[in-house]
Amino acid sequence: MNTGIALFLALLLTACGDHKEAAPEQQATPVTAALISLNPEEAIVENSYPAQIEGKVNVEIRPQVSGYINKIHIDEGAYVKAGQALFTINASVYREQKNTSLAALEMAKSQLATAQLDLEKYAILSEKKVVADFSYQKAKTAYDAARAAVRQQQALVDAADLNIGFTVVKAPVSGFIGRIPKRLGALVSPTDAQALTTLSQVDEVYAYFSVPESEILHINDTREGNTLLQKLQTFKDIGLQMANGKPYGHPGKIDMMDGQFDPGTGAVTLRATFANPQLLLRSGNTARVVLSTTQTGVFKIPVLATYEMQDKIFVGLVDAQNKMNRVALKDYIKSGDYYIVSSGFKAGDRIIAGELAAIPEKSLITAKKNN
Repeated sequence: MNTGIALFLALLLTACGDHKEAAPEQQATPVTAALISLNPEEAIVENSYPAQIEGKVNVEIRPQVSGYINKIHIDEGAYVKAGQALFTINASVYREQKNTSLAALEMAKSQLATAQLDLEKYAILSEKKVVADFSYQKAKTAYDAARAAVRQQQALVDAADLNIGFTVVKAPVSGFIGRIPKRLGALVSPTDAQALTTLSQVDEVYAYFSVPESEILHINDTREGNTLLQKLQTFKDIGLQMANGKPYGHPGKIDMMDGQFDPGTGAVTLRATFANPQLLLRSGNTARVVLSTTQTGVFKIPVLATYEMQDKIFVGLVDAQNKMNRVALKDYIKSGDYYIVSSGFKAGDRIIAGELAAIPEKSLITAKKNN
């Protein structure tokens, strides 16, 4: 009986051993998936940055004399040309000042004429030794003082003319008028905290945008030029993406880099200039500046072919045995709908084209045939 039990246990162990050895031979069902074959190619890498648009010239229009506004010649938002009248300030006070100065000028000229007659008289008498030379010198001094008084009064007349001219406030440049907070009859002066209006010249506009320090250092290491600004200027045909997502129709160029990095953001401000012949862009517009770089020998991987997990980007790399392994991307940047990868792959590598998250690790892959 003991012999029978031992024989039974031996057969049972043998059967279990055969089952364990057979398990590895079972294979998972292959997963059918679309594949992408990777090959090094040339790619245009686009980086975009939020930008604030400003007119080339933004002027606060302020009065140079005090007075009540008699007339407003323009409306808010209007386009004006350089030299065009914007506001008229009551000039009656300055006209009276001019009249007073003109009267004083006539009096000074009369006194100058009298002094000149005395000077001529004493010049003759002094020459004939009829009077002492002191009398002649005294007459000459009086003549010089009268002549200076005429110049002084003429200056007051000219100043009154200037003030009268200042009562008509004109546009210093061509551009668009902003809001007009003060209305007809308002009292204005040069010391007012609030300007009469603002004027923006927008035939060219500036786009101010910030670039992180790490990207500035990368540009410094990879682009040609003697200075950092020269290296930034190697970006040709700077693009501008409007608020509606559409590209602006005119390319720009970088022409300024701020002298300091912002310690709070770790970024530096750059300025790109764009032509604005249709006057579409105005001060205060928002947009995105687009910097484009051409790279060669890189791999373009669609964003749809990737899977993000724990701040890493993975692709499903299919090996020669058609087994899929998730591989994290290295040395990559995102440009539009693609990741541009410079290392970690070789020509002919195959990756899963989409829905990577639904495919288990180490799955056997059957390439989906194109219809």
